[in-house]
Amino acid sequence: MAFGYKLWNALSSPGRHHKVECSAPTQFVTKSKTEGSFQVVGEELPHNIKLYNPEERKPLGGRIFDGITQYAGSRIAFVVTLMLLAAWAVVGAVLGAPETWQIVMQDASSIQCYVSDSLLMRQQQNYTYKLLTIISQLRSRVATVDRIFRNPQAHQGADAQQISNMIIKDDVGDAVKLPSENLFDRVCNFASMAVGSIASLAIYWGGIIAWIGVGHSLEFSDLWQLYINTGVAVELTFTSMFLQNTRRRHMEYLEKCLKRIMETDVELELLLREQADDNEPNPTVCIDPPQVSRAIRAIDYYGDVIGTGIGAFISVCVFITWIAIGNMMEWSSDWWLIIGTYTGLVGFVDGFVLRNVYFRQDEMLDEQFNILVDSDERLYQYLNIPLPTKPLEEDHSVITRISNWMGRVCAMPIAVLFSVIVVLALIAVASAMKWNQTGQLLCNTPTMIIEGFLLIVLIQAHNMSNTKRRVQLHDILIRRLQLLQFAKMSKNGYPVDEKHSHENYTHECIQEKRS
Repeated sequence: MAFGYKLWNALSSPGRHHKVECSAPTQFVTKSKTEGSFQVVGEELPHNIKLYNPEERKPLGGRIFDGITQYAGSRIAFVVTLMLLAAWAVVGAVLGAPETWQIVMQDASSIQCYVSDSLLMRQQQNYTYKLLTIISQLRSRVATVDRIFRNPQAHQGADAQQISNMIIKDDVGDAVKLPSENLFDRVCNFASMAVGSIASLAIYWGGIIAWIGVGHSLEFSDLWQLYINTGVAVELTFTSMFLQNTRRRHMEYLEKCLKRIMETDVELELLLREQADDNEPNPTVCIDPPQVSRAIRAIDYYGDVIGTGIGAFISVCVFITWIAIGNMMEWSSDWWLIIGTYTGLVGFVDGFVLRNVYFRQDEMLDEQFNILVDSDERLYQYLNIPLPTKPLEEDHSVITRISNWMGRVCAMPIAVLFSVIVVLALIAVASAMKWNQTGQLLCNTPTMIIEGFLLIVLIQAHNMSNTKRRVQLHDILIRRLQLLQFAKMSKNGYPVDEKHSHENYTHECIQEKRS
């Protein structure tokens, strides 16, 4: 009975939503009997100032996935991809662009999108859980900051007007425009914006219409299908490489911003606790999991499977089987198409699942960020300080409205159901045609066209969502820095001068504890 329960629990665990419940590490302080100064104490702080409760260590497979995803957005990966595309183009020119040459390109693109979706699914899940954990601990610490500030003595002598006129500086860079390290980063920024424009959408569908128009002259042959598949494959490969680079730099910015928020948050807590001689632990904050329907639960289950070692194991088995039957099929065009057809069909469903999970989790994070902002606003209102930040202005362009609408559609379970129905219909057609070359091409053509369209129309929504998230975190940092300045100006706090800058103050606390 116990074994059956454990087995059922293991099989049903993927995709299960868990409650996030934690508190920020309390920075306990005590007054020295001899010097009258404060030092950080407590079992939680054996050697250093602990910023936040660490996440659970990821398993080896998860760390490998994260590393590969990080590498996929690097300049080295882009240069290697560019060299492979150049070599492919040269071979095609020499051989006269045979069918197998075009099929190889389609296979490579399908495999890349398939692998990328699996890696991004893992990254998205980890990213969401980490941000929820960070938000809960920020709410925990701001509750303590709010409680101490409610004591009038905690801010006696501080000049709210002077604080509001101060210029707050930070070193994390512009949140709206990603910091660009070199020409390659600037090119990626331009490509990301260009792909998500209304002009790109018009060019894309203009090409599709032109392709349909020449179908009759080419007798709607396999070669006719190969033309559009090859063109879309090149577009998907190029665009995804640019987007992976942009996503990598986006994640690096978030990590840098989060670190500065943590450091400033801890410094603020320490300063206030020393002023008030307060050691009441930070409260525990709980973020309950969202209520989901059975359809959403099934989508999350599938998404969790493809983003873990189970999905990787299945993929490895498929690739080994495909290579094993190569000699039997004489390494023909049909053999080449098999892997492209498999990854194309499965990747098509994976893409819809990834977008569904992405937009739902994005809305959940927005809700939690709004709760945190409300807490900050109440504190600022009590201290009679105007908020130093303003919400990001919304973009009302046509492409943005289309992109946001498509994002809402993709967040609906019916969108994933649509992808499954399309795949089943294509499998039925290909089976009736005994999975010959034409049947396999029919499986690839509509899925690649839809994938190419979604990549263009949804990139703007992704760009705006990433920008919004960076601005939200940067605004949190600015508000914490201003609260820190306010605390330093209070009667019992430290004066705002170079001696007690953020870096020096944190360093002093660490040295006090180690001594």
